Amino acid sequence: MNIGAVGYSISAFTFLIFLAILLTDRHKGSTKKALLIAASVNCIWAFILAYESLVSTFPIRVSIIEYLKGTSWLLLLVQLLCLSYSNRFKKKTIKKIKLSVLLFVIVLAVPEFLSYAFGDIFILGDIEYLIALNLLVSIIGIALIEQVYRNTRTEQKWAIKYLCLGLLGMYLYDFYMYSDALLYQRIDDVLWQARGFIYALTIPLIGISISRDPLWSPEIFISRRVVFHTTTLLASGIYLMFMGIAGYYVRDFGGNWGLVAQAIFLFITVLLLALFVSSRRIRARLYVLVNKHFYPYKYDYREEWLRFIRTIAVSSEEKELYHNTIKSIAQIIESPGGMLWLREDNGFFSCVDTWEMQHITDREPAETALPKFMEEHEFVISVDEFLTQPEVYNRLGYLELPDWVKKVDPWLIVPLIYNDLLIGFIVLDHSAARKKTFNWEDSDLLKTAARQVAAFLEQMNASEALAEVRQFENFNKVSTYVVHDIKNLVAQLSLISSNAEKHKDNPLFMEDVFKTINNSVMKMNKMMGVLSGKVATSQSSKVNIVSVLEELVHNRQIAGGKPVPILGCESSSFIVKADKNQLLSILGHLVQNAQDATDDAGKVTISQKRSTEGVVIEIEDTGCGMSNDFIQNNLFKPFKTTKGSKGMGIGVYESREIILAIGGQIEVKSEVNVGTCFRLTIPAAI
Repeated sequence: MNIGAVGYSISAFTFLIFLAILLTDRHKGSTKKALLIAASVNCIWAFILAYESLVSTFPIRVSIIEYLKGTSWLLLLVQLLCLSYSNRFKKKTIKKIKLSVLLFVIVLAVPEFLSYAFGDIFILGDIEYLIALNLLVSIIGIALIEQVYRNTRTEQKWAIKYLCLGLLGMYLYDFYMYSDALLYQRIDDVLWQARGFIYALTIPLIGISISRDPLWSPEIFISRRVVFHTTTLLASGIYLMFMGIAGYYVRDFGGNWGLVAQAIFLFITVLLLALFVSSRRIRARLYVLVNKHFYPYKYDYREEWLRFIRTIAVSSEEKELYHNTIKSIAQIIESPGGMLWLREDNGFFSCVDTWEMQHITDREPAETALPKFMEEHEFVISVDEFLTQPEVYNRLGYLELPDWVKKVDPWLIVPLIYNDLLIGFIVLDHSAARKKTFNWEDSDLLKTAARQVAAFLEQMNASEALAEVRQFENFNKVSTYVVHDIKNLVAQLSLISSNAEKHKDNPLFMEDVFKTINNSVMKMNKMMGVLSGKVATSQSSKVNIVSVLEELVHNRQIAGGKPVPILGCESSSFIVKADKNQLLSILGHLVQNAQDATDDAGKVTISQKRSTEGVVIEIEDTGCGMSNDFIQNNLFKPFKTTKGSKGMGIGVYESREIILAIGGQIEVKSEVNVGTCFRLTIPAAI
């Protein structure tokens, strides 16, 4: 067998197929032309060498076609290098570089053409010119490959990498072969014959780069079924070849039993191959493998995901989210309708919404076969496939469809999994366009979208739960303030009640009693309105802070608390913007605290003065005082108090919140057994 002829023939047909694929591409440009020229020249080169291997005698003679083959790839590399330098040089400069390279290639070939014209071989001393010339081309090619890869942008190297590897393999092999030829003044027979196989192995690497570059990617189409059957036959052939070799060794080392052992071994080999080919499960997995790794996906995932997000993200209410959830999943698979089932707190799944599909009232227990199967395997169930091929599902686990499925007659059941828990599922109606084309890719996309839907639904549930908790928190907060205010009102009314027997004949006292009771009733009515949500918590207006302080002191005098506060105002009027009742309430809390902390012989003073920041109100007492640790860590926190069981720890916290809300400030200075001073700064009304 002429090994060289076989190798170069394989290389020639490989280049021919590569050239045919390139010709199917409609893209144009200088790089495409250079690639076509290189592929054409190499195809012709391989055919010529295959023919020469059949008819020529040795020693091997190098022809001009060798030089043309090597320089054709050099021109492609120069073109790629010029593309890398396009941002550094002007177009005229790049054209001059290309022309210079072309001229250099032609000049180098002139001596050989002249030798052909005169019928002699051009020799430099004892060295054949073409051997030295092809060695030079190999060296230049290796250098250019390094420059092309080095100067290619990082994001484009993944596309050019295999082209550089393929060409590098060619040039390195030629470098080694021609270096050996230059050293021994002859072409090595083994290296020459093996070169055809080497070149055939490098062409797939170049093909990978072509497929990765969108400017070169061919538009040829080979059906998936053809690739599947071709892959199966190729794998079967390789399998039989290796088993045949193994059978040979079984016979060779089997002694008297060799022929019998070989026959048995070959029978088992063919039987295993038949079982492999006839297995529906194995063929299905092989088909999925071919589709996943050798073909572009059937979906434009960017477009599908954007459409999915647009559909589901516009939901503002629970019912709207349910409706859009079904619609977003159904549109992926072109289903005309569907229904959404969600898990209830009692452990049942029920239909919560439908889209272009009938609503059913059946409930599915969480412990039945269908929910358990979907939760365990996250498998998109094709009802039609289950009815015709139940073994596809039963090999994973037990599955039985409930009665409501038979009534609805759906197409697909898609599980909604969140943190490995089945929170629901979507039932889709049959699609007239896609009924027979549901495959692994549809299933994968549906499962991915379903996980996103499950996250949306759980997020909505969490948001509703959080909103409910916040409502209770706000209600509890308002209730705490109201209870605190009621406690103060009760304290005032208790004082009036205790003094009524003594001063009931005093008209002025009785007049103040009626005013205090009316004021208390008015405050309690407002509290009831706040709790029921019918009245706003505050209504700001322009208030004379001096009048508020005078009213506060008058009320404390009527209540009879001791020591009686002493008021000292710098001015007769100062207008602030706040809620009058709130101001009376918080100032009353602070005065009450000062009275509680001071014995009857002590002193409580209230002062008002102007400042650049507004009005300053100081409430000072000579009571027991507070420690610095309590002021820094506990004073302005709710439910922290120095009164023990007598206080609630709300007054100071509420006072600070209200003062800060109207743009003011509150400061505290205190010393144990000396006294406390609260300093409130409130901005003037604009």
